[in-house]
Amino acid sequence: MIFNIWISNKKAFSLLEMTIAVIIMTVLLTFAVPSMYRAYLEKAGTKTALEIQNIQDAARSYYLQKGIGWPSSINTPPNDLESSGYLPASWNALNPFGNSYSITPTSTLLTVSTTVADGTQNIVASKLPLSNVSGIIVTSTIGLPGGSTTPPVYVVTGTVGNGATIPLPNGYTDSQCKWFVSAQNAETYDSSGKGGCESLEVLNTYLTGANGRTAVATTTGSCRGSWSFNLNYIGICLS
Repeated sequence: MIFNIWISNKKAFSLLEMTIAVIIMTVLLTFAVPSMYRAYLEKAGTKTALEIQNIQDAARSYYLQKGIGWPSSINTPPNDLESSGYLPASWNALNPFGNSYSITPTSTLLTVSTTVADGTQNIVASKLPLSNVSGIIVTSTIGLPGGSTTPPVYVVTGTVGNGATIPLPNGYTDSQCKWFVSAQNAETYDSSGKGGCESLEVLNTYLTGANGRTAVATTTGSCRGSWSFNLNYIGICLS
């Protein structure tokens, strides 16, 4: 009988070589995985923003062609975008993160919202009109086609004289706005000429008037009873 005996002269990896190889791979993965994940988030966030824009474009077409206002939903009949033919039946109702889109219509505005992965909120919001981020929920609001859009949240600041009325932002009513005032200057010396009563003087600022936007500042104490400086104001209006 003839036996064929083959002996390899190849040397196997040593424990040290395998350890070095593992360390190198670990280092490479440490840098590669976060970079790949960021690239994924950027791509998924961009796709989410594009799909929201597609919904907004479909809603504008619906509004103009139907003549009955905004659609009531994306894919829940009746009066939805999908069954009305403004979005294809094959349209994916989920964003790249596996969450659904929803719309909220009012008489003049339409808001699209969806939940995204943490870290992509600003990626999505930066590509959309009138966007807002709350936690991991991103919303984007559009106005009537061809019309102007009133932001859902509007912050206004300014300065008015004592006794003056704060101007109301265009497109808002008094019931939609909340105002705060403070004195622009604080008296740091006794200008009353009475001397020594500075510590007894208290400055009060408040809003009054029929519309609640008249800014007033008074002092109480033995120094003065009036305030001649301007007042700073900040207003937060919700549509």
